[in-house]
Amino acid sequence: MGPPGPATRLLPPLVLALAGVARGTFTVVAWPRVAVVAFGGSVTVNCSRSACPEGDTNATLGLETALPATPGPGGLRWQSFRLHNVSRWSPGPVTCSGRCGDTEANASAGVLVYQLPERVELEPVPAAAVGDSRNLTCHVRAVAPLRNLTVTLRRGAETLRTESFAEGAEGSASVAVSHVLTVTRGDHGQDVTCHAELSLRPHGPLFARAAVPVTLSVFALPEPPQLQAPAILEAGTVANASCRITGAFPAGDIRVTAALDQEPLNVTVAVAGDTVTASTALSPLIPGPRELSCTAAVATAARTARRQLHVYRFPAPALELSPAPAAAGSEVTVSCHAGATEPPEARLQLRDADGGVLAEGPQPRLQLRLLARRDDDGREFRCRASLAVGDSVVTKDADARLAVLYLPEIPASGCPGNRTWVQGAREALSCRATGNPAPTVVCGRDGAAVATGEPELVTRARAGTYVCNATNALGTRSRRVTVRVEYEPTMSESGCPARRVWVEGQRRELECRADGDPPPSTRCARDGGTQHGVTRDGGTHHGGTQHGGTRDSGPRDGGTRDSGPRDGGTRDGGTQDGGTRDGGSHHGGVARGRVVTRADGGRYVCRATNRHGVAVRSVLVTVEYRPSLGERGCPERRRWLEGTPAELGCAATGNPPPRVTCAKLGEPGNATEPGHDSWDPARATANVTRAHAGTYQCRATNAHGSAVRNVSVAVEYGPAGVTVRVLPSANVTRGSGFTVDCGAEGVPAPTYTWVLPPAPNLRWAADNRSVTVTGATTANRGLYTCTASNRHGRRAGSIVVRVDESWLVLLAALGALGAVAALGLAVAGGYYLKSTACKKGEYNVRDAEGSSEAACLHRHRDPRAEVFGIQLSPP
Repeated sequence: MGPPGPATRLLPPLVLALAGVARGTFTVVAWPRVAVVAFGGSVTVNCSRSACPEGDTNATLGLETALPATPGPGGLRWQSFRLHNVSRWSPGPVTCSGRCGDTEANASAGVLVYQLPERVELEPVPAAAVGDSRNLTCHVRAVAPLRNLTVTLRRGAETLRTESFAEGAEGSASVAVSHVLTVTRGDHGQDVTCHAELSLRPHGPLFARAAVPVTLSVFALPEPPQLQAPAILEAGTVANASCRITGAFPAGDIRVTAALDQEPLNVTVAVAGDTVTASTALSPLIPGPRELSCTAAVATAARTARRQLHVYRFPAPALELSPAPAAAGSEVTVSCHAGATEPPEARLQLRDADGGVLAEGPQPRLQLRLLARRDDDGREFRCRASLAVGDSVVTKDADARLAVLYLPEIPASGCPGNRTWVQGAREALSCRATGNPAPTVVCGRDGAAVATGEPELVTRARAGTYVCNATNALGTRSRRVTVRVEYEPTMSESGCPARRVWVEGQRRELECRADGDPPPSTRCARDGGTQHGVTRDGGTHHGGTQHGGTRDSGPRDGGTRDSGPRDGGTRDGGTQDGGTRDGGSHHGGVARGRVVTRADGGRYVCRATNRHGVAVRSVLVTVEYRPSLGERGCPERRRWLEGTPAELGCAATGNPPPRVTCAKLGEPGNATEPGHDSWDPARATANVTRAHAGTYQCRATNAHGSAVRNVSVAVEYGPAGVTVRVLPSANVTRGSGFTVDCGAEGVPAPTYTWVLPPAPNLRWAADNRSVTVTGATTANRGLYTCTASNRHGRRAGSIVVRVDESWLVLLAALGALGAVAALGLAVAGGYYLKSTACKKGEYNVRDAEGSSEAACLHRHRDPRAEVFGIQLSPP
């Protein structure tokens, strides 16, 4: 912040000077109160005075100071002075002096001399282990005055220390601020900063300087590395070793090195959390003891782990059989030998396949002689060499198999004489023979060779007896093989027709025959329900074909045979078009089966089962029966609406579906030979008229009979022919009585509502068909409208009633109109409208034009209905 400008510097002295004029005294003002200047710099002081009562020409202004000063810009009552090269730390105050005639006035201003810090710097902080302490020191060089200086040490955004200073010796000085910090892992990478502030407020600005930040380096290496490597290793082979460091911080800064007898190894480092793992490959070439080392280092810390490694040389042994191959009964020599090892203490063992020791001794050679037998063919021998290395024993093996030559043999285990195959599977007529050289096996039937290698699809044609021959260079052996083919059940249309037609009341049973090997067990059940009939297992075997079947059994007292099948099905009780008769068999003249009901109709599932699978066949049984007409499908009473489509729907039950026709009956006098109009209920005719009312006879017919039902039809229609008349006449004399009567046709019978002039002398009939007026007045004149309504609509009729008005002359003569006018009311004609929504004695009131209406007013208690039912309103 720089010093204030001239205009700003002049404002306070001028104000004070004007104030002095206002008081009538002579005053002098110095501004600023404290002049702030950098050491060796310049600053301006303004002196001002008030008006001089003896005249401004007799007034003077001056500055008294020990510093070099020169006058600057000025005016009538003010003068500025420039203080140059302020090189004193405590120059003392400067004084503005003024004279007005014999009157003197003075004002003093202080001078504050400062020097900004030459530099602010932090001492370097060496890397520290977690938990160690480090001294953080900040130096502020050549600053003045110290009493205005504040130094702050921070770690990141956290303030560690803030220090202010008392007044020191005159002049500039250097200071140091320190703080001891015990580091944690969270301090790693944090910046330490130092801020120096020289505050000259309120007289001058605030100056701030900062040191270059110092970044903290924190590390931890609490545990030595964990070195994992084999204790022994064969020369020329490769093994892996790993070095693991846990608790390391920061893990990414850990440096890991490995060496084998001071020879550096290549390492691969992986970091996971605070764990560092280094991996290396070991491949020594020279046998003997070796030292493996791993070193982890971070910052100034390092830890090393070491492990001893024994490197050895151990060539694999060799095993020889002579002669190879050997004929059965000849002598065979088995030899085991090994090369030189390091260390040289190797031992040899000769073993058989089950681990038994046949011979043993030191290297370089072992031998064994034996007589070859046929059972020795394929016998395994093992030569094992053992070497002690440190605390471990290393072994290596060599294996050989003895070959003995002999004639072919076909064992039962490798070539069974009886085989059972399943149709649809894949089988090979394989025969395994033993012999050395390995024999060739050929199988055939009826002099024709068959394939014995790859499995082939099994069919019934593959059943039979085969001869298999095994041949090698020493001779031939033979064996007979018999093959039986089994297959899963099947059901065909001939043995189990898919569609059956039964007639209600007859006796029937559900039968299905199946084919399969072994003979299948067959049972039928309603789809999703219970079993139908009993199960029949087994059957007879004919040329490799097995038959089984199911017959529903039970006593049968006879029945009626249907004439034939429908819908492609088979009519039970006889064979149709090569189909199957489900009539069952007769034993001793007693019929088998059960009485058919409609519940027997539906879909059945027949399952034939043997150990190879299940054959499923769906059988649809249709039960036919005579027609019937019930209330649900053919209601006895109908209501039709005039003008809607005329449709006499009548649904009948029966199978086959019956044909339904309806006819209207004639007059009761013609009941013996009724006249009728034919009607097909499935077809809509013309719209309903009142002539359609009457009784209809509906007949349902199928191949098994017919059913008859009478239907009564009533025709409804909306109100029609509304007539309104006044008795005795529509021209009424005042004081007489009359009745307005309303009539209409409609089914159901209509109800009546009225719109008529409101009056207190109205009386409605019980059925609301008429309204009677006694003592007619002009209030009863007007339009009377009657509306007839039922659920099918409404119709209205109107008539005008006129009442003789000669009574108004009499009313004028008596001054009645003056009496009404004295009430301050205006008379408006209107009429009552009776409504079913109002309580007894209440009506809707409308004005004469029908433009406004009041709802449900009592004609005797409401003020607007006091005067003979005439509506009264305020003027």
